[in-house]
Amino acid sequence: MPEGDTVWQTARRLHDALAGKVLTRSDLRVPRFATADITGRTVLDVTPRGKHLLTRVEGGLTLHSHLRMDGAWKVYANGRRWGGGPGHQIRAILGNADR
Repeated sequence: MPEGDTVWQTARRLHDALAGKVLTRSDLRVPRFATADITGRTVLDVTPRGKHLLTRVEGGLTLHSHLRMDGAWKVYANGRRWGGGPGHQIRAILGNADR
């Protein structure tokens, strides 16, 4: 189960990879939001709040995620193959020119 330090470190890693950069890819795989597209918007920051991660995007939007019992966010360089589990378990993909 992710604890506070894990959530904080995850937020910092995501902030470093995404903040200030324009999203070139957004794939939200939760049925309720599957048609939402935030591609072309700049990520303003990623902030931890308890076990919640708030990814603030220009236009007043916030992507709220919770790590629950075994959740994780991973950061990959462009062109690098993903790992860490089957694709059907991935709930969101955010990408920019670098990551």
